[in-house]
Amino acid sequence: MPRTAKIYISLIICAGAGVLLFAAGSWSSSSLPQFLILMGFAAVSSALKVRIPGIESTLSPNFIFLLLAMLCCSFSELVVIALVAALVQSLWAARAPRLVQVAFSAAALVLSAAAAFASTRLLLGASSASSVLVFAVLAGTLYLPINTALISAVIGLVEGRPVLQVARTCYEHVFPYFMGGVAFAGIVSGAFIRSVMWQGAAILFPVAVLGYLYSLSRRPAVAAASSSRSAKARVEKRELVEV
Repeated sequence: MPRTAKIYISLIICAGAGVLLFAAGSWSSSSLPQFLILMGFAAVSSALKVRIPGIESTLSPNFIFLLLAMLCCSFSELVVIALVAALVQSLWAARAPRLVQVAFSAAALVLSAAAAFASTRLLLGASSASSVLVFAVLAGTLYLPINTALISAVIGLVEGRPVLQVARTCYEHVFPYFMGGVAFAGIVSGAFIRSVMWQGAAILFPVAVLGYLYSLSRRPAVAAASSSRSAKARVEKRELVEV
């Protein structure tokens, strides 16, 4: 592994650990049952993961429940939910996961959720308590590029690939599903008050399962298209060498 990649991974893990320590030291809970229910939905949805073609990363619908947690949970509760979701996504049905990979994935998800939550609160200010729909859309819009940047950077550094190219690949496969999830989360957040947001999570969970099944059904077609593009690129490269 390149030295730059090791430094980057270490920095992200240390930053994630710092956020966890801060959350633990400032623990508060407005509704423990709602926190546990949202954490359960986030954990189960994290097991519904599909691999993103072209890169060593997976996608799961847990971000929907992270967005709902941003609306009704405290900062410390959100960090714990993000940590549990990341651990389930990294360890569930994984083939001999490495400790550094699990630690980095957990730190990246914790940092992404925490940064989106804090940035949205800062941008909306006092209106963040009343503008639930705006909060959900803005938090989701910020979460995607932050998480994509963290993941794309480590993949690019470890594999020696251009980070922008990796990020573009992520966006091509993740963006439609993610924006659909943000739209559903925004609709649900507008229909429920913060104290019963877990009911919205219960409604969204079947939608997340349907999205997961749709993603599975598209995997053969996406894999075939990716193989076709790779074969075409190899042919063009061979012809260029011959010329």
